[in-house]
Amino acid sequence: MHSDSDDYFSGDDDDFDRQQEIARSAFADMCHDWERNQKYDRALQLTIERLHCEGKEAHVLDIGTGSGLLSMMAVRAGADSVTACEAFRPMADCAERVIASNGMGDRIRLVKKKSTELKVGAGKDMERKANVLVTELFDTELIGEGAIATYRHALQFLLEEGCRVIPDKATVFAQVVECPLAMSWQTPKLLCSSDGDVLLRVPEEMVNCRGSSAVFDVQLSQLPLESFNALSEPIPVFEFDWSSREALKFKRHSRNLLKVQSSGIPQAVFMWWDLKMDLEGTVLLSCAPFWAHPDFEGLKTQKQNDSIPEPNLIPWRDHWMQAIYFLPHSKTPLAKGEEIALDAFHDEFSWWFGLNDLSLDPGHCSCGMHIAYSRSRIGQLNDGPRNKRILNYLEEVLDKNSVVLVLGDGSLLGLSIRAMGAKKVILVETNQTSRHCMERFVEHNGLENVEILSCLDDLTPDATADITHIFGEPFFTSAILPWENAIQFIWELNRVKALLNHEVSVIPHSFSIYGVAVEFLDLQKISAPLGTCEGFDLSLMDRMIEEHSKVADSPVEAQPLWEYPCLPLGPKCKMITINVAEGSQNQLEQGKITLTRHHEIKECNGIALWAEWHMGKNVSPKNTISSGPLSVIDEASELPVRPLQWNSNWRQGVHLLRKPLEESKMFLSWTVKYNAQLKTCYFKFD
Repeated sequence: MHSDSDDYFSGDDDDFDRQQEIARSAFADMCHDWERNQKYDRALQLTIERLHCEGKEAHVLDIGTGSGLLSMMAVRAGADSVTACEAFRPMADCAERVIASNGMGDRIRLVKKKSTELKVGAGKDMERKANVLVTELFDTELIGEGAIATYRHALQFLLEEGCRVIPDKATVFAQVVECPLAMSWQTPKLLCSSDGDVLLRVPEEMVNCRGSSAVFDVQLSQLPLESFNALSEPIPVFEFDWSSREALKFKRHSRNLLKVQSSGIPQAVFMWWDLKMDLEGTVLLSCAPFWAHPDFEGLKTQKQNDSIPEPNLIPWRDHWMQAIYFLPHSKTPLAKGEEIALDAFHDEFSWWFGLNDLSLDPGHCSCGMHIAYSRSRIGQLNDGPRNKRILNYLEEVLDKNSVVLVLGDGSLLGLSIRAMGAKKVILVETNQTSRHCMERFVEHNGLENVEILSCLDDLTPDATADITHIFGEPFFTSAILPWENAIQFIWELNRVKALLNHEVSVIPHSFSIYGVAVEFLDLQKISAPLGTCEGFDLSLMDRMIEEHSKVADSPVEAQPLWEYPCLPLGPKCKMITINVAEGSQNQLEQGKITLTRHHEIKECNGIALWAEWHMGKNVSPKNTISSGPLSVIDEASELPVRPLQWNSNWRQGVHLLRKPLEESKMFLSWTVKYNAQLKTCYFKFD
């Protein structure tokens, strides 16, 4: 995806990557986290005040200062000296300007280095060791950004004995659950016909595989409560004492005995953490989902007159979420009241969990499927309604004489065509790992007359002469936005058509891109200007991010909208429809997205976009596959008053407005330009 100009940027790749890194950094997102800001501020006030009451000076070190916000808070709280370090040079330069604009340039010593490169002593980076450390080195896994090593180094070389550390401690929580929805993103299922006949069975190594070792971070609060069965209460499994080098180990194991509170199969562990911000533990910051959040009941009472969904009552943040860890595969249910041991492990950067297994190794994919495909792709493969709709259409148009060429990556639906009785199936699998997975399905299911090619160049004239149909779901691992799958399919299709000397049927027939004006409850904060934050002017950082975003970011970015609630402000708008067989032609479409209930809602702050694929020429719900909302939002229907429900197996497109639309405006103009040669769609919104 690009901006609305074909030649939107010229310059070297390194410069573009740097600008994109600045535009997409989480600095602004963190500064929008009001709870984080206020609790860091309060902890600094309490810590510095207590040191002064003890007759001690407060010399503060801020590691990874970002915008400079925490350093400025330390000055305001009365710190005797403040040293800040920031290794990301563009951000460090910006922090220097922000600090100066707030009149603190002579109160904060900014060093543009990593903390592990700082030197202490007269005339060096730090004149003396600090006795207060304030830093935010955390991610969803708490330790995934190297917090343990950074703290250990600081405690040994940069801080005095008995120093105060903000935050002081962290506690990691785990909850054992049965969650079929989460498992649909982890383990492929049987593929069956509409009559219930098994078309494809899954190789055992894929069923039993531990899956990807990469963190699965999600907004757990948006997971429907009915989608999981909590087998245990959330329990603390580890504590991190950030002020003790001896306590900060790179590898640890804990065994935690718990009583099963509900019968079910243990499939996964939900994980999150909280921070005790000060030594006395009076300031607590929790990253728990709403059902386990310590402040939820109080916030529920406080905001009972607000029309905010319960999952969104707690403070929102996107830089620290929650995580799902899959347990080793088991079909054995646990009984209510049974006692089990939850084994928790961590190394320097990551976590893994098991039941009654003291020697469990970190999980990794051994079958190839979790390397070849994302979790959302595995979810698509397991999407029963989607599969049924496509298979029903294929059953209508194919017969025993059909020879089908399948374009795309990891198409089990394409592979199942042979099991449905077609004469032959040819798969083009350019990705070696994906190709291996498809070969395993062929072998495991004893399929014959299936040919798997590594590239289109391997397609022989004899093979092309027999092709009757070309099919794609479509899906390509290179696609980021949903319609990019269809655009890549068109590109591959045109290459094949150059080899054909006869007409073939193409499935899908066409695809459309839709948009709807929405009010995001929280997602808009990732790009909204900060202005003033906790009394400090951060407009210079706003300007830096906006300038780099104009160069490096597309007007439309991909987001899994099931995690980010939004309210529809009008009916959906069809922006463009492209006939797949005629997709070599450029198209330009313009129109307006209407806002029929703008006056009822606070503000329009974004546009949500998605793609729909039409299997046949005659478009109907029965042959349409959507990556968009599950709710109906057309002109003939009453708009839902609650947040839209979205297909959780896709990322949708999002255009975020830098400023909310004025209340008087009842539409938003748009332009979509499809460039077949460059394989992209350009979007412009006015």
